[in-house]
Amino acid sequence: MAIGGLIAMGLGTALYAYEQGFMSFVTPERAAYFQLLAEIYLLTFGFGFAMLAADFLYIFRRKAAALQSQGFVPLSPSWLLPYILSIRKYRWYFASFALAYGILYSVVTSMVVYQPTIDFAQAYGATFPSAIIAPCCGPPLFTPIVTVYLVNHLGLLLIPLTSLLLVLISILVGLNSTLVIFAFDNRTRGVGRGWLGGLGAAVGLFTGCPTCAGLFFANVVGGSGAVGFAAALAYYQPVFIVLSIPILIATLFLVSKSLSKVFNQGCVILRPLG
Repeated sequence: MAIGGLIAMGLGTALYAYEQGFMSFVTPERAAYFQLLAEIYLLTFGFGFAMLAADFLYIFRRKAAALQSQGFVPLSPSWLLPYILSIRKYRWYFASFALAYGILYSVVTSMVVYQPTIDFAQAYGATFPSAIIAPCCGPPLFTPIVTVYLVNHLGLLLIPLTSLLLVLISILVGLNSTLVIFAFDNRTRGVGRGWLGGLGAAVGLFTGCPTCAGLFFANVVGGSGAVGFAAALAYYQPVFIVLSIPILIATLFLVSKSLSKVFNQGCVILRPLG
């Protein structure tokens, strides 16, 4: 299922990028076709991502069930995270951190647009609620752009790549934060302050990296307004991919490895789920 999702996302993006080459010669008759094409691409991209997410969720649940029979949890993210997320309170931590970071990320990257001085209805002829799809033009994953008018002065500016990063980075931040809380809950007196302090500093750096980058870009182009900032920030998204996601993934392995100082037996002996 995951492979099918990746194929749908990749193939859909490639075909849409190809069709975009003809969008500079739009006639009134072809405008409706390109609008429909943009809608189909967005649905295909979303469906492909949903397939990918469903497959990962299935793997997590299958591994969590397998752990019950083997009676212990190896100290690696691929096994430790399914176990941690099978515990109710840690699922709540994960959801809370991921949601909070997602909201912060949306505001920093101007996916959420709030312009109290501009009347959307008068300036853009908007109705509430409504959505407008701009099918052209830009590099792959930067178009189509969806503008959502929620209420007057408040809307959303959705770019495929920005939306994808919102989900991925929020999930990784939630996983990192939850893993650290699990480590802290299971600390022992034999663990030195240096380990806890170093772990806290590492998590603070890695989980804060995407936000710091967003704030930096906000200062660079802050004078151009919210919508202009979002458009300018879109071209910096590869930086988010290259830096934030690999670092957040690496942090999961670093924290898991550090847990060997807490669980001296080299694994977590299973306890009843909360």
